[in-house]
Amino acid sequence: MRLFTIKNALVFVLLFLISSTAFAQFTADMVTTEGDVSTTGKFYFEKPFYRMDMEEDGQKMFVVVNNETKTTRVFNPSEKMYIEMKSDDMRSLSNDVFQSLEAQKEKYETKLVGKETVNGYDCKKYQVIIDGSPVSTYWQSSEIEYPIKVVSGQNQNMVMELKNIKEGDVDKSLFQIPDGYQKMQMPGMK
Repeated sequence: MRLFTIKNALVFVLLFLISSTAFAQFTADMVTTEGDVSTTGKFYFEKPFYRMDMEEDGQKMFVVVNNETKTTRVFNPSEKMYIEMKSDDMRSLSNDVFQSLEAQKEKYETKLVGKETVNGYDCKKYQVIIDGSPVSTYWQSSEIEYPIKVVSGQNQNMVMELKNIKEGDVDKSLFQIPDGYQKMQMPGMK
């Protein structure tokens, strides 16, 4: 009888671990709004990676971040080239709301200010405080272990939101360097 109880407990733990891992993978539409201009791209997440597909000035690009190695790669599909930099590099921080938020959280006070549901997910709402004033506000989902919405920028005028979130397996090849891409060397970058 005792073996049956231990066996059931092990099955429960295994199912819990499997279901927890499933939530660590998702895709979403990434909607960024600055002032009255909105853009939509795709977002892919599987620990320790995330990828953002976007268009800038009519040119398609994608960014892959490895949070384990703290490396950011920016890919230009039209030229089949990419650049690589440390995720805490100023170029990465100024163009990636998630890296910028992580840097702020490490350096400044973060305060829980409430709970809200955002795009169907229960979230804890936090503010990053510098000299007594909020510089960023973000809504963190414990279900998918990621911020679903971030408001930041001068005068809190930039909003990034993950919408149409679909939990499930993400193709691992999305985080790899595609065949035929060459690494471009930029001055001051290793």
